[in-house]
Amino acid sequence: MTTIDTSTRERLLAEFTACLDDLEASDTADAGDAGDAGDAGDAGQDDARQVDLYSLLVEMASLKNEIRIESRQFKGALDDMRRFSDELNTHTRRLERDLERSREEALSSERRVERGFLLGLIDLRDSLHNGVQAASQPPRSWWDRWVPGLVRFVTSLGQGQRLTLQRLDDLLASYGVRPMAVTGAVFDANAMRVVGVESDSDAPQGTVLRETRSGFFHRGEILRIAEVIVSKTS
Repeated sequence: MTTIDTSTRERLLAEFTACLDDLEASDTADAGDAGDAGDAGDAGQDDARQVDLYSLLVEMASLKNEIRIESRQFKGALDDMRRFSDELNTHTRRLERDLERSREEALSSERRVERGFLLGLIDLRDSLHNGVQAASQPPRSWWDRWVPGLVRFVTSLGQGQRLTLQRLDDLLASYGVRPMAVTGAVFDANAMRVVGVESDSDAPQGTVLRETRSGFFHRGEILRIAEVIVSKTS
């Protein structure tokens, strides 16, 4: 075993102690550097979180502003559509009124034309009816009775007029025209006009004795009033 003298031992101990001191100082420095790095990392993370939250708030504010703008635009579009709908409804109602007025005017004009046409047919019927009545009368002179050709001619003419009158009555009936039945009825000022008065003890006063001009209805309405002779008490 080698013996170490005192001076050598003290020198080795001094060198070992210095080495330990250097190692401790190095560990302390490393720990400090590590602590500083950790603090810096935490701060970076905090900064990153702050940056992300700020971006989120900015995005939300921008989105809210866009939604507000789009809402105003949508509300404006709805107001425009509502005004357009109101104007369209107004024009539609006006058009419906104009169409209804035009329809009523056309119907009124059609009724006037139809009324004039039917009254013309009735006047023609009056002429035919008078002709038939005249042809049905017996000969009024001996000359008429002794001329067979004339009698046959009048008879044939009367038959033709009766056929024409029947066809005309059928035509009037197809248009809803029917004659009034006034003979024997009580006088009605709405449908009749008095053109003569006769005494008749068998009929109450105001009874229609006969008509001088026939009256007609058209689909339930008075087309032409009847001209009548009524009775009076003596």
